Amino acid sequence: MARPGYALVSVSARDANGFVHHYDDIEAPLGSLHEAIAILQLNSVATDAAHRGEETA
Repeated sequence: MARPGYALVSVSARDANGFVHHYDDIEAPLGSLHEAIAILQLNSVATDAAHRGEETA
């Protein structure tokens, strides 16, 4: 259970070769979590394509 103002975060990522990387759960401040997600979305190729109305593989 996370402390007030924090969240337990589970991260999994799939690389270009299809390998999935799992990371240990971390307790992160909610503000940092929101900022990190926003940065990932801003730098996402899929997000860019969606905004242009394109499809990604």
